[in-house]
Amino acid sequence: MRSPDCRPLLIIAPTLIVAVWSRIVRVPSGALLRVEGTDITISCNVSDYEGPREQNFEWTFSPGSGPVVGVLSTWDETFTDAALKDRVRAGNIQLQRTGNSEVLLRLRQLRSSDEGNYTCSTPSTDATVSGNYDAHVQLKVIPDTLSLHGPKGRATTVRNVTEGGSFQLQCQAGFSASAAHTHLSLTWERQTAGSTSKVLTLTHLGRFQPGPDYADRYNRGEVRLDTAGSDQYQLTVDGAQATDGGDYSCVAQTWVQGPDGWEKIQEKRVGVAQVEVWPMDLTVTIPVKEVEVQEGSPLTLPCQVSLDSNVPVLIQVRWFRSDGGDIQELLGGPDPEPSQERTYTHKLEVPQARISGDYTCRGSAWIPLRDGSWKKAAERTSDAVRVKVVSEMPDLQVTLNVSVLPQMSDEPTELLCHMTVSGDPRLSVSWYFKGLNPATSLLVGSMNQDWTLQAGEAYQQRLDRGEVIFSRQDANTFALRIQWTSEEDRGSYHCVGTMWKQQLNNSWTSVSQETSRPVTVNWAAEESSLVVTARPVQAVSAAGGTFEMMCTVQPKNIPFPKYSVQVTLTTQDPIQPPVIVISLNREGTTHRKMPVGSNAFLEKGKEGVYIFRLYQAQNHNSGAYRCAIFAWTQGGGGVWRMVRNQTTNPVQLEFQNSGPVFNVSTHSDSSSIYRGERSEFWCIITIDGPAMDPADMAFEVSWYVQKPSGSAVFLAGVDRTAQVTHSSRNGSSEVALERVSDMEFRLRVYGCEEEDAGGHYCTVTPWVRTGEGGWSRQESVTSSPVVISIRMDLLSAFKYPLLIGAGLSLVAGLLSCLIGYCSSRYCCKVQPVPEKRREHRRLMSMEMD
Repeated sequence: MRSPDCRPLLIIAPTLIVAVWSRIVRVPSGALLRVEGTDITISCNVSDYEGPREQNFEWTFSPGSGPVVGVLSTWDETFTDAALKDRVRAGNIQLQRTGNSEVLLRLRQLRSSDEGNYTCSTPSTDATVSGNYDAHVQLKVIPDTLSLHGPKGRATTVRNVTEGGSFQLQCQAGFSASAAHTHLSLTWERQTAGSTSKVLTLTHLGRFQPGPDYADRYNRGEVRLDTAGSDQYQLTVDGAQATDGGDYSCVAQTWVQGPDGWEKIQEKRVGVAQVEVWPMDLTVTIPVKEVEVQEGSPLTLPCQVSLDSNVPVLIQVRWFRSDGGDIQELLGGPDPEPSQERTYTHKLEVPQARISGDYTCRGSAWIPLRDGSWKKAAERTSDAVRVKVVSEMPDLQVTLNVSVLPQMSDEPTELLCHMTVSGDPRLSVSWYFKGLNPATSLLVGSMNQDWTLQAGEAYQQRLDRGEVIFSRQDANTFALRIQWTSEEDRGSYHCVGTMWKQQLNNSWTSVSQETSRPVTVNWAAEESSLVVTARPVQAVSAAGGTFEMMCTVQPKNIPFPKYSVQVTLTTQDPIQPPVIVISLNREGTTHRKMPVGSNAFLEKGKEGVYIFRLYQAQNHNSGAYRCAIFAWTQGGGGVWRMVRNQTTNPVQLEFQNSGPVFNVSTHSDSSSIYRGERSEFWCIITIDGPAMDPADMAFEVSWYVQKPSGSAVFLAGVDRTAQVTHSSRNGSSEVALERVSDMEFRLRVYGCEEEDAGGHYCTVTPWVRTGEGGWSRQESVTSSPVVISIRMDLLSAFKYPLLIGAGLSLVAGLLSCLIGYCSSRYCCKVQPVPEKRREHRRLMSMEMD
């Protein structure tokens, strides 16, 4: 970048802009510090110049107090001073062009006399003299005081290390204090064929920096650099690896603080040692060649592991068996603790030999690391030993016994199949069934040698539901249990036992099979049933009373049943199906069916007795009540299933209707009203029969309007507690419902619209107080509709359109007059026409003519 005082000068003229450049010559800033005997390169470049692209350079040198001498020039070969020509010819002083505008001055094997000021200058090629044409840099040369030696000054030695062991390397480095502020760094390097890698560096700032290949090991503490005194440096490598072999060198460097940061000004290296990492010598053998053993007898094989190592190691032994194809790892004994023992013996102990094959042992040596982990140092596998297992097939006997025999249906059945055999072979069982009139045997299920269950096709669903259970009670006894034995399960059963042997490829083959003698499962067939009855406990003569009914159930040939009960109501309407009023499950939880069961209760009395009560029975509760009873039995595993169900005889609930008869009529003062007016309707209730106290009567009244389409729309209603409800209206008309007298109700519709036209009627549901203090709901009565029509008022219909039209006409007329006035006043004004000038000509006399 150009400095601020060397920016191009812009001369601005009215018609021309000219840029004037200033030449800039640059050399490194600050003083350069180097050590005697080292090399230095000083750069020089020029910018912002005119003339040819390739510029020439001249370097001159002046000591602190002495004349200026020429060093080198790019265009004048005679420029070099006579005192420097020998060093120039020897190549110790060179000038190298790196571009059209840049050169490098190289000084090799610096001497103390090279200290001084160096000037780089460029001959002018510019049209005008502007800028600087030379630049100066100072070079300081300090004496070489850095010393670097191997261990005790000896030459490179050879170090042999066993894999997993440790080795230490030392070197001595130091320098004398000088006027310049210098720092020392030391690096350990490893050289192999064609490559050099850094192991660990102590930087000039006093920090440790591992090489890329040693970062993980440095973090684990396996590679470290220690100092002894002021000039002794020791490299320690633990857990030696095969890649640690090579030539190790100690590299010392001198650093100074320059204007652009730290600069390396000197480097020395010395070879310390050649490290050879030998692999750990591990030997794994089995001292026998062939073993023959009886099947089922114990087998013991020793594995001897020998190693040559001077570090504690962990020996790990693994056993393998091959049958000619697949290799399977076996479970051996525990591994020994880490130690420096040279020989280990590991034993494979098989309690019962079953399989022949080739047995090998694999030994691994693990060395500890500083972070507590382990690293595998060596691994060897022994030669195979042939193990031959000689088998003698034992005799197999199979017997079948009945441990649980049912006496009726739905009771459990359990059969035990026992196998007698010497040793501990692998066994399986299959169960078969023949009915009382059999054609062929059916497979009930089987348990394979790997304890896998498989049900027959006819028994799969029963196995999934838990009705059939296969189990193994001990090593030689298998059980078949039928949780609920049915009539179809009566017949003969037998089991088939199979003895298996495992092959070398880990497959299984049957070696013996025996069938048991059949056993019969049967009982005297008696059909299970339920005897159920229902009888009234408390009758109801009038609405509002309590109806009570008792249902009883007696089982037959059903062991330990539990019951669930449903109470149903059958009305006199032949189209309507029976309705469930209330139910009670086998756990005793009641479920009511709304709204018919809102006042119903069902409870269990003693065993097999259930009480149904209906409080405040009404007319709509009339009908035939029955109890539907379901019997449940529990099998194994707590699973419940329904075995029988039965419905009782009906119990009638009837009322003697001797109460009053209610009539309803609807009245309106007008059958036709104008739109927006109020209409009124009266709902009048009358009684046929003896008069009643109004306090013993209550009414539910609902108003409806019947549309021409035939649909009825609810308007408003009031219940017997005087709670009023309204339907959503059309937004303009509103309704009001009030009770005018004990037997009259009035409906008012405000702001009638066309949607309010139609037949209006009311529906009344009377409630009468009974002698017991309750309320009896009577049949609902609906009045005949009163039709009302909505007329249109012509004056009201045309009033607003006429007013709007007249107003618009008046506004349009006024607007037209205004536009005409403005146009005539300002836009169409006639300019005055100037009067033509008359010419006055005089007559000439004839004589002049």
